[in-house]
Amino acid sequence: MKTRKLVALLEEKVEDEIWPETVILSFDAKKLKARVKFLPSPEWLSAKEQLVRLELTQEADLFWKQSIKIQRGGEAHFLASGYIIDPAPETSDKKDQEAKRLKMLAGDVQDMIMVLLRSRGLKGLREKEIVDFCGLESEKLMKLLPEMEQKGLIKILGWRPFLLISRDSLDFLSEQIVAFLKRYHQKHPEALGVSKDKLKKRFRLPRLTLALSLALLKKENKIVIHENNQISLSFHEIPLSEEESKILAQLEELCYRGEFRRVSFEELRNRFRLSHRALEKLLGHLVARKKIFQSANGFYLHSYWLEEIIQRLRQSGKKELTIADFKAMTGLSRKYAIPLLELLDKMGITRRKGSSREIL
Repeated sequence: MKTRKLVALLEEKVEDEIWPETVILSFDAKKLKARVKFLPSPEWLSAKEQLVRLELTQEADLFWKQSIKIQRGGEAHFLASGYIIDPAPETSDKKDQEAKRLKMLAGDVQDMIMVLLRSRGLKGLREKEIVDFCGLESEKLMKLLPEMEQKGLIKILGWRPFLLISRDSLDFLSEQIVAFLKRYHQKHPEALGVSKDKLKKRFRLPRLTLALSLALLKKENKIVIHENNQISLSFHEIPLSEEESKILAQLEELCYRGEFRRVSFEELRNRFRLSHRALEKLLGHLVARKKIFQSANGFYLHSYWLEEIIQRLRQSGKKELTIADFKAMTGLSRKYAIPLLELLDKMGITRRKGSSREIL
């Protein structure tokens, strides 16, 4: 990578003689002037080793673990030799953080990747950033990444070019999302949850990072991802009054009998004398309890009937079915058959294949 400042580990202890303020740095048959500063020797260094910070008079392509030699100007013999451990040292007031960073950079490739990951945080680390830092070929790095993921150190968000995030950062993000949802539920107890877009905006996250974090939280049963892409904590329930509970039972009964297919949202509002927000709250409660399912166009279906339809599909012996087949099987008109098929596609029960559906 192009750099003017670097930290190097000298493998032979510097003698007591006074070094000049400016030295000659030799690498790859090139020589450049550099200002040198000795750093405190941490405990993890051997008695013969020394850390130095170098500032070049001009930019040069230098990489992690690249070999270097240092000599006085005008003299042939070398004062010391070693290798670069940080071609892009960070400016930090916290000496303990810098010491930990340098110790890890003096380690192996895995340690180096973890240092870069921690500096990137939730933004993730891209292939080019690692290659620029260490100079290693992408193919060599790719062989290492599955092993690091298996150890629980990283999560691979994408390949070619690869994108990584540390497991520590992912765990921290998960904790922050859970805390945010808890505060939201306390402030808005009547709401089903928070939209994915709102979470993305709140945490300023790349799409893949948010998707992975939500998938892990869902797998751990900490959150529920509802059909309308609303996110809630798994234990969250919308508080209902006694009257609302009665209406909720009637709404579920209407859906069970299939009457939702024949009445509009406005007709339901008028029948139960509810505001738009109040009816949405009750329907959202049924969705959250998985009593009913909602398609993209607002079509509601009771879970009992949905399970029955899924069972019919799987017991039909067919591998594919047309819209006409599905209409005959369910007794639904095209108006309701198509959104229901789209819901089944989303659930992974069917998959669109031209004008027909493949039963998975």
